[in-house]
Amino acid sequence: MRVKVRGSEGGWMKAAVVAALMVGCLASVVEGGVVEEAIAFAEGRKEKYVKELIDLVNIPSISTLPEHEGDMRRAADWVSKRCGEAGLENMEVMETGAQPIVYCDHMHAPGAPTVLVYAHYDVQPADPFELWDHEPFEARHRNGRIEGRGASDDKSGVLLSIQAAEAVLKTTGGKLPINVKYLLEGQEEIGSPNLEAFLSDKKNADKFSADLCFSADGGQLSEKQPRVITSLRGLAAVEVNLKTANSDLHSGTFGGAAPNALHVLTEMVASLHNPDGSVNIPGFYDDVQIMSEEEKANTEFPDAFLEAGMRADGIRGFPGEEGFGPFERTAVRPTLEITGMWGGFQGDGVKTIVPKEANVKIACRLVANQHAEKIQKLVRQHLKNICPDYADLTFIGGSFDKAQPYAVAFDAPSSIITKAVLEKTFGETAYFTKMGGTIPGMNLFRQKLNAESALLGFSEPDNQLHAPNEFMRESIYHKGREVYIRLFQEVADHFQRDATAKSEL
Repeated sequence: MRVKVRGSEGGWMKAAVVAALMVGCLASVVEGGVVEEAIAFAEGRKEKYVKELIDLVNIPSISTLPEHEGDMRRAADWVSKRCGEAGLENMEVMETGAQPIVYCDHMHAPGAPTVLVYAHYDVQPADPFELWDHEPFEARHRNGRIEGRGASDDKSGVLLSIQAAEAVLKTTGGKLPINVKYLLEGQEEIGSPNLEAFLSDKKNADKFSADLCFSADGGQLSEKQPRVITSLRGLAAVEVNLKTANSDLHSGTFGGAAPNALHVLTEMVASLHNPDGSVNIPGFYDDVQIMSEEEKANTEFPDAFLEAGMRADGIRGFPGEEGFGPFERTAVRPTLEITGMWGGFQGDGVKTIVPKEANVKIACRLVANQHAEKIQKLVRQHLKNICPDYADLTFIGGSFDKAQPYAVAFDAPSSIITKAVLEKTFGETAYFTKMGGTIPGMNLFRQKLNAESALLGFSEPDNQLHAPNEFMRESIYHKGREVYIRLFQEVADHFQRDATAKSEL
């Protein structure tokens, strides 16, 4: 398109700029129309989409319990079938050596970027069952909520991301503005123990390769307040068995002379923290990345929100590392927690013994630049160093004992795109913040696929995740679907703007 502007210097150049702006505006109108049509399509199917979430929640896909292996397979097949119904292609239930991964894609946008959508269809066990006010795997829809185990974490994320693709495909004659792949995992709730090996296979890495990854696991600050999460903590866990004798001993005959395994281990555990709340293990903080002033200026510190939530859970005090508020303690500082400790007689009444052995489980949450394997070694070595020579210390391995932390810059493409689609959908400023939880896949996608990731999930702090009476608000379930409809177009637009800017340099 070339239009000469009469009577002006450089008329051809100005006309070219005007033409480019006109084409850009026309493209925006067309793209906006596509997005709105897809949103309207989804709006008309809200009841159907709620029913689908109920159906998926009713499958007890509990990855940690072997007796539910058949349910895991049933859930994977259900999800794969739903992908095909949405218009996605090349569905495959892929073996990992344990719970399978569901793959599908839609790769018909040559020259456009490729996005990997991640979510998980496995759930936590539902016990204690007596604290549920209904059967956890008989989901119900009432008072604007879908209630049941996995409704929020993360079966809603699985479905709304698939339904978003369906809405666009059904209203555009089978076209997406970008290429899309899905990795729907069945092991997230047990720490994704097979995912690293799976993605280390070059054939699998090539299959799942992408420019960006968006995780439909994660959450927002509230039903109306979105956030962009730019980091997750990692995990380094250690389990210890300590023995002081070959058998339990009579406390009347041996008490006061024979070492008590519980006494020894509790003294060791008590020494793992300093009086100021910091961790008392040499080298523990060596690699901790401190937030820069620029990062602090762009990050929301929801201390009051966190304290209010904890008080609602019956917490009356906030001990912890001195010099840091609740947000920093739970998001950008590493921790060491005793998650289980036992030994001796556990039955009713009294048994007069000197216990021969005791056990403890330790879990460290890690922050950017820390490495899980290094922290495990530091913890083990320190315990060996402080263990009396009359006690034997044994370390026990586990299937979920480490995961690397993940952090991405707030000005990275994934962060910019996430912020844009959240603000367009919610009509509110999306705050940059950080989260203390762990999703192992996020760092693996960077390592194995070279794809930066962003969390784009819609759980809320009060959804009872991993607890009895878990639920998902219907309103944010539908809002999340709208976000993913906008996401596909926003990724295309972002890469187009970036390409245009580079061509003008």
